Amino acid sequence: MKKYHAIVIGAGQSGMPLAKKISAKGLSVALIEKRALGGTCINDGCSPTKTMAASARIAHLVGRAGDFGVNVKDFSVDQKAVRDRKNHIVELFRGGATKGLQKAENLDIIMGEGVFQADKTLLVKKPGREDLALEADKYFINTGSAPNIPPIEGLKDCPYLDSTSIMELEETPKHLIVLGGGYIGLEFGQMFKRFGSKVTIMDMASRLVPREDSDVCEEISAIFKEEQIDTKFNIAVKKVSFANGKIMVSYDDKAGKGSISGSHLLVATGRKPSSEGLGLETIGVKLAGSGHIVVDDNFETSVPGIYALGDVAGSPPFTHMAYHDAHIAFNRIFEGNKSLSAKGRLVPYCVFIDPQLARVGWNEQQAKERGIPYETGKFWMKHSGRALETDETRGFFKVLVDPESKQILGATILSMDGGEIMAVIQMAMVGGVPYDQIQHLPIAHPTLAESLNNLMGQVKRTNK
Repeated sequence: MKKYHAIVIGAGQSGMPLAKKISAKGLSVALIEKRALGGTCINDGCSPTKTMAASARIAHLVGRAGDFGVNVKDFSVDQKAVRDRKNHIVELFRGGATKGLQKAENLDIIMGEGVFQADKTLLVKKPGREDLALEADKYFINTGSAPNIPPIEGLKDCPYLDSTSIMELEETPKHLIVLGGGYIGLEFGQMFKRFGSKVTIMDMASRLVPREDSDVCEEISAIFKEEQIDTKFNIAVKKVSFANGKIMVSYDDKAGKGSISGSHLLVATGRKPSSEGLGLETIGVKLAGSGHIVVDDNFETSVPGIYALGDVAGSPPFTHMAYHDAHIAFNRIFEGNKSLSAKGRLVPYCVFIDPQLARVGWNEQQAKERGIPYETGKFWMKHSGRALETDETRGFFKVLVDPESKQILGATILSMDGGEIMAVIQMAMVGGVPYDQIQHLPIAHPTLAESLNNLMGQVKRTNK
């Protein structure tokens, strides 16, 4: 049995950087991965979906070419070519990640499935080969999450798609039904509408993006309506069936019973932590009711010496937050730096619909729930010089500020390149820059960022 200083289970966006950091200290590390290096981000999430979204945006812009004085007679979407381009980018990123790991000293990459044994050793099951028994002083679990498939009658007997398999299509669906109006459903819904599919999004909630402010929902709904994406809310799906090459979804809503048929069905009803099959119950690691691994400030589980990071530990489900988990964990555990903590950290995120939806800090909905006093400002993209020049005038900038300190409490950016603008505001928040200083800051013209001047000039008291 080989022993390591640390064993990392899962080569995702916490596992890979953490393994390299630990090995760089001269400590021996085994990195266990059962499927593909890079985790969800590189293989199933950020990299492939945003690559495909870029293809969809090109299709959208070509369709709008006449608006810019460019005449395009005909064009078509080659779904197989879109998929192949996506695969090329995934292989490029995965190859880069693999080379980076292979260069690290003291680091063994082991492909297989890790399962804890009663004596707290790890058995690595390797298909077609002899299992390996390993042990370590410290174990780090970074197994991420997987699509959550609801127990809908008939679903398991239908050829449904999830957020991974839909990216392998070689044909453009005639009518794509999307179960789930969350961020994943919205990204794929708009993407395939632009590829040429008829799209219907169905959700049990009363509106799109319920975690965002109502005005954000209204603007996104208007954008989707403009792009002829059908949305249905307050839907309770009762049954799914498949016959004669069509999928039928039967549901209940406020009007009673209904049904809809389509050529393809995407199940985008959230994700669940990948905590099963690790043998955690054998060694007594505590799980939350959601299936997430319970951890403390050091990311340590209920069993000393066993840690968990990223999605599986209930951290915000974003690549950058998983990477930040690794940074915090390494510094707290191996460097003794307890000043770094996951508590109270800003959680920026960006949804890659078009225009992008990006947010950091509080929104109005959250501020009201917590009784936080705030002032707010909003600036519409239709008044932005840069947006007008590029004919990308949908959406708005919105900011919340503290009326006394003038510090920025949060911002929602719904605009082209919204994630880039959100990052600027995040830096201002971290740096303690008051909003009125940004209002009068000379920002290069003509850029989208200069609209931050106008945004901060719109701040006024809305909550007392």
